[in-house]
This record gives sequence, C-alpha cells and structure tokens, in this order.
Amino acid sequence: MTAPKGGKPAVRTALLLIGHGSRVPEANKVLSDVTGALRRRFRGYVVESCFLELAQPDVQAGIDRCVVQGALRLLFVPYFLYLGGHVGRDLPEHIAQGRDRHPGLEIRIAPHLGYDRAWSR
Repeated sequence: MTAPKGGKPAVRTALLLIGHGSRVPEANKVLSDVTGALRRRFRGYVVESCFLELAQPDVQAGIDRCVVQGALRLLFVPYFLYLGGHVGRDLPEHIAQGRDRHPGLEIRIAPHLGYDRAWSR
C-alpha cells in the first residue's frame, strides 16, 4: 500500500489491525507495537488497532476511531495465524455492523497472517 505523490491518499483510508485480545497487557502490547510501526510507515493513512475480546478497544470502537479521523475506506487486518471462527465468522459480522452504523463506509478484509512460506525453504 503506497500513498500517491504528495503522501496522502485521495480517499482517507484506514488500516484496522484486529487481534484476539488477552487479559495479559504484555500480550496486547505486541499489537500496539505493530500498529505504531505501521503508522510510521504509512503516514498518510489512519492506522488503529482493536481486539475481538478480553481487551479494549473492541472492534466497533476501533471502527469508530477510524471514522472520527475521517476514514471513508477501511481495511480490516486480522492479526491471526489461521482462519477460524473469529476470522471466518466474527469479523464478517463486525463488518456488517460497522456498515450499518456508518452508512457509506467501505469496509474490506485482508487475509489473516497465515503461514509464512519462507520458513519452508
């Protein structure tokens, strides 16, 4: 994802990293660190993070944070290793809720992290 010349996208775009969430703050900090790194790399974009459960902000609050910053287009980035109930069922439900709550907001979902084939070389 690169910004056009001038550094800002034509339509305000947001990346919303979504983690599972944990009661252990140090575990949640990993997602916060990744979010900070992406903010530095994609300066023209809104970059936020949220959690499905056990930590805050939750997914709907994450969507709201992006919208408040002017996002008209949102990409869910599931910070999950494999496709399971959360990625395959819960995130699409959150997308539907987000679209209902914010008419006109375009929401898409990126693939989950999955297996890095570089490890098998």
